Amino acid sequence: MSDKAQVGQEGLSADERLEATRRSVSGRLVVAGMVGFAVFMVSLLWLYWELYTRPYRELQIAIAAEFPDSSPRVVGGTHKSGREGDPKTLRILVYIPLDGFNLDEESDERQEIILRLAALAAEHQELTEYGVMEIRLMQRLPEQEWRRFDTSHSIGEWRQLLIDAGESVDHWPSTTEN
Repeated sequence: MSDKAQVGQEGLSADERLEATRRSVSGRLVVAGMVGFAVFMVSLLWLYWELYTRPYRELQIAIAAEFPDSSPRVVGGTHKSGREGDPKTLRILVYIPLDGFNLDEESDERQEIILRLAALAAEHQELTEYGVMEIRLMQRLPEQEWRRFDTSHSIGEWRQLLIDAGESVDHWPSTTEN
C-alpha cells in the first residue's frame, strides 16, 4: 500500500485499511459532482424563471422602454387564498423616480402614468383571461418609508377609464364579463 493511503491509518489492521481504501472517493469525483450539481441547479433556476416571466416579458420590456429605471414587475394569476371563483388578476408594479411629484397627492401626472400603464398592458398582454388589473406605483424616499399608490379595477372599468381619457381602445377586449 502506498504511503498516501497509510496516512491517518497507522492504528488500523490490514483489512480495515483495505476497506477504508475501497470506500474513499477521489477528490476529482467530488469536484465533478459539485460542478454537475451547480450546473443542474442553475439550469433549474433558469427554467423556473423562464416559465415564470415569459408570459409577461413583452409587457415588462414595453414598460421599461416607456419608463426608464422603473424596474417593472408584472405577474398574473389568482390570489393564494385558493378560493373558487376569484378572478385572475394582472398585477403591474412600477418604481417611479422622485422627479418633482408626490404619489400620495392626486395629480394629473400620476393619472397619466396609470393610464399609460393600462394602455401598455392592453397592447402587450392578452387581457381577456383576466378579470382584474392592479397597478402599484412606488417611490423610494431617502431614509424614509416608501410612498405607494395602488389602484385596481376590472378590465371593463380600465377600458372605460381610457375611453374617458380620450385614449384609443381598439386593441382592448370589447366584450368582458365584469
